[in-house]
Amino acid sequence: MGWDGITRKERKAVSKRWEQDQKVLLDAIPRYRAEIRNLEAAEARKITRRLARELYGQTPELQARNKDENAVYERLPYLENLLAGALRKEDYAQKDGHLYGTLPREDGSRVFNPCNSRHSYNGAVR
Repeated sequence: MGWDGITRKERKAVSKRWEQDQKVLLDAIPRYRAEIRNLEAAEARKITRRLARELYGQTPELQARNKDENAVYERLPYLENLLAGALRKEDYAQKDGHLYGTLPREDGSRVFNPCNSRHSYNGAVR
C-alpha cells in the first residue's frame, strides 16, 4: 500500500506510460515552440498551461489516460527539450531516447526550455 491506501496495482494503472497518446503532443511541438519563442519564463509557463488545457480538453485519448491536464503541462516542455536535443541523451528516460534531437528548433538552439515543471531529467536539472 502507498498513496493513501491505493495499492501498487491501482497506482500503476493511474501512472500509465506515455505511448500512442502522446502523438498529439508531439504534433503540437512546432506550435508550442512558436508560441513561447522569445518569452520570459513566467509568460512561457502561462502559454504552456493554456496549451495543455486546450490539448487535454480537445483530445479524448488524453482524457482516457486517467490523467489530468497537469500531466500534459509537465510533458510538453519535456518533449520540447527532448526533441530539440537539449541536455544529453542520457538525461532522458531510456524509453524516450529514440526521440532525442529528432525535431531541432528553427534556430538550432539546444538551450533548456525554462517551462520544465516536474521532470528532473534523471538528475541533470535540480
